[in-house]
Amino acid sequence: MGKNQDQYDAYTKLELDGLSGELKDWFLSRRIEMERGLSIKKALDEKNFTGLSLNNSALPPTQRVIWGDLVFGKPVLESGLSQSAKVMKAEMYLKTFRDATDMDHLCRIPGSAYLRCLRDTAVSGEASDSKCTDAFAAFDTCRKGLIARQDEALQKSIMKQDIADHRAKAIFERRSILLDTVTA
Repeated sequence: MGKNQDQYDAYTKLELDGLSGELKDWFLSRRIEMERGLSIKKALDEKNFTGLSLNNSALPPTQRVIWGDLVFGKPVLESGLSQSAKVMKAEMYLKTFRDATDMDHLCRIPGSAYLRCLRDTAVSGEASDSKCTDAFAAFDTCRKGLIARQDEALQKSIMKQDIADHRAKAIFERRSILLDTVTA
């Protein structure tokens, strides 16, 4: 009986060492991901990057409105504005959009086409609603697709993190049970 208990204790200590190593790996990976996320957010906030969620509180109200229109709303030129104000606002939309997208961005072409149409109609004094409808539809479809992909990636990331957390919880519980069974 003593020999079997000694073998069991030796096996239990080996398993405890393995479980402790796995818990340390989980903790360190979570800590590194947290630090990485915080440093990326800090760098983006310092440069006034806002992302699709508009969660940067330091963003000036003008840029917040323009960005909100570009991401979720519809960039429009109000009829009450003068022609030069319409052109200026259209240029602000276009500049903000171009600065926020690179050449490989999926929505760069349809977004630029819509915003150029908006600017051109402001310059000519035409009504932009009827002339730019098709361009906006293409842009709107593209950005909704991007938002859906971002949401899907977020859900996958949360699910992956949740699985790792549940696994760590199970390992911790198994480790607690083994610690209770080890004889001193």
